[in-house]
Amino acid sequence: MLATPDGDRDAAMRYLTQLAERVSAAETSSKVAEVLTEVAAPVHGLLPLTREVIVRAWISASDLHGAAPGDEPEPLARLGSTANSMSEAARVILRARNHAARPAQPPATAPAPTPAAGRAQSPVSRRR
Repeated sequence: MLATPDGDRDAAMRYLTQLAERVSAAETSSKVAEVLTEVAAPVHGLLPLTREVIVRAWISASDLHGAAPGDEPEPLARLGSTANSMSEAARVILRARNHAARPAQPPATAPAPTPAAGRAQSPVSRRR
């Protein structure tokens, strides 16, 4: 069980819950983008900060086991690949955030029909 002073763990859990609630209640894509920014922002985002914890744990555990880089036991070596996966996940989330932050494009509408002589079909409908 994680134990932290002054209820830091509880505060972190509340924060994550609030993020989930905010994104579930989002009524615009910009609101979704705001939450994704909090998750993956390069310096202060939750995912990069969590990645930093994993990297430091990997380094510390490797040092404590006296393992040279590349010679770590498999579970420790996987921490390194997990950190890399977290970096890639942050990039993917930021690309999704950038997409969500773009203003929605109105759907393309067909031009209004023009009066035509007789009952000739438009070139568009003839191609179908």
